Amino acid sequence: MLLTALSALLFATVPPPFERGQDGAAADGQIVSQATTRKKQIVAIVPDRTTGRDWGLRYLREAVDDFNRAEPDAVFCVGDLVQGYTRDHARMERERKDFLDIVGNLTMPFYPTPGNHDVVSGERSTSDRRFADEYRTLFGPLYYAVELEFASFVILNTEDGEGRIAPGFSDAQLSWLDDTLERLALRNRPMILLFHRPLWDHAATRWSERVQPILVKHGVDYVIAGHYHALQSLPPRDGIPYLLLGTCGGANDQHPLAGHLQHITFVVIDENGTIEPYHQIAGCTLPVDWITKEDQDRAYKLKGSRDAVTLRGAVVDPLGKPSASTIDVVLKNPLDRDVEFRMYPTAAPEPLRVVDRVDGSEIERVWTSRTPIDIANAWTTDFASPFRLEFPLEPITLAAGESRTVKISVTCPAQVAPPLPAPFDVVATYSDSKGRRVPIVLRQRVPLARTVLLAPSIASATEFPVAVWTWSEYDTSEANASVRVAHVAAPELFEIDIAVPDLTFSGDAKSENSRQTLDDPLGDAVRVVLGEGPEAREYLVTFDEQSMSPLVRTLSPDRKSLVPAEAVRATLVRAERMWHLSLIVGAGALPEGARLDGLPINIGVADNDETYHTQWRWVAPRSLPARLKPTK
Repeated sequence: MLLTALSALLFATVPPPFERGQDGAAADGQIVSQATTRKKQIVAIVPDRTTGRDWGLRYLREAVDDFNRAEPDAVFCVGDLVQGYTRDHARMERERKDFLDIVGNLTMPFYPTPGNHDVVSGERSTSDRRFADEYRTLFGPLYYAVELEFASFVILNTEDGEGRIAPGFSDAQLSWLDDTLERLALRNRPMILLFHRPLWDHAATRWSERVQPILVKHGVDYVIAGHYHALQSLPPRDGIPYLLLGTCGGANDQHPLAGHLQHITFVVIDENGTIEPYHQIAGCTLPVDWITKEDQDRAYKLKGSRDAVTLRGAVVDPLGKPSASTIDVVLKNPLDRDVEFRMYPTAAPEPLRVVDRVDGSEIERVWTSRTPIDIANAWTTDFASPFRLEFPLEPITLAAGESRTVKISVTCPAQVAPPLPAPFDVVATYSDSKGRRVPIVLRQRVPLARTVLLAPSIASATEFPVAVWTWSEYDTSEANASVRVAHVAAPELFEIDIAVPDLTFSGDAKSENSRQTLDDPLGDAVRVVLGEGPEAREYLVTFDEQSMSPLVRTLSPDRKSLVPAEAVRATLVRAERMWHLSLIVGAGALPEGARLDGLPINIGVADNDETYHTQWRWVAPRSLPARLKPTK
């Protein structure tokens, strides 16, 4: 028996055997010649499409598109090409024509297999051979063999119950099978059997007595069938793998993980006789122009627009008392065509469903992307927000360049702890060059007018979350930091205690004094902004790469570089997966003439984790700093 579906050995090294210098480094600019690899042959198989009425034809069309792009050497099937089982002969002819019109677009040979729906007439008479004879005229033999370069395929008829149109293999067909396998074995190529019903489950066939010994005798390498509409790999019998395919346009009523999915199957056979089947969701391949530059430019223009969505106003922080406010949402269409805007609360994520347009028909592709689930981050988006937002019920359609302001109502009951900002989604939808509806999600967060309480001591201070106010796909999934502020003894003004959950505490390797370090440090960092506008004082705390001791700097008078800050002192305490930074703020740290009561303040934390991107989280929105309020 030839080698069956075992993983082939890799005939390559990782990394490739590049030429290397004396230092062991690969030389730049070299040309690598790849060694000859084993040759292989790829065939495709179409599963059942019943009881796939006309709605199921779309999957068959998509499969044909897949095959024409993947270019297997041949396409087979496991039967049930049409719904059949009808007394209406004209209907049967239409169903056959529909099938043949679609598979007629294949650019490679197609070898059919008869199924019960293809050859059983609507009369249900085992002696009625009308549909079987018509099948032979339209499609081909009821059983036959195909010799490919690297494999032989044997197609059987499972509706051959002793010459009747009934489940089973006749003695005549099994005698042909015995003779054919004996001849094909001389080719020394794998032999794969294809048929419709899994007759090994059919008692009257007596598989173990009449069929299996023939397969073992001649060294059959694979057995593939259909009929059950449930994809499954079965245990080998006498070393022969058995495989049941699902559907490609047939009816399913269960989850894909129960084997119910619209799929196609590929079988890879290499020159050494290794057989490797695999499956692909029908319609997975896409044409090269599925997304064109002009359509992508529209998406980028909408996502990158600074004024497609602008929020004006703020909601009073509901800490200790209910809050009810309205904010203005200014919508503007930056595209060259109409855009429809809708607003929704951000909810727990579901798979993103893409509606494609193929040959004038809309097709929903659930498999294309799971983006909302993949990027869900409970720490940066509060799916259980206590805020309640009321949006316009009707969509808002804006012509090219048009803008409109709408109000949304925001309410929240009194909270015992400062809440995270309320998220919501603005979905802007337009039609692309192919007439498909393209939704672009522009995530927003309701601005909160924070008041940071200045407590008598750190122990009694309220914890305020350091949150994400502007969405970014680079945000980490670690928990938010928290900030507490308290009085200290004169002559100092106050203390800031920052607790940061952190899997990897990292220093700033360069510790540069340039202004760029303020926005994009190479390690973990803290920013403190006191005051607002041109008079604001900003302080940056980074950590020495070697000692991890805190370094406090501020902007120079010309605001072009960073200089040591003597008015702010820092103390670091590290624990497992957590670090605390205590900042003592002196009187000289405030803008000249600023008062402590009502002082604008914002505190940001960057968790770098030694990655390229630095994402800042803040106590308050950057455009709306919190206000400091002493408490008694």
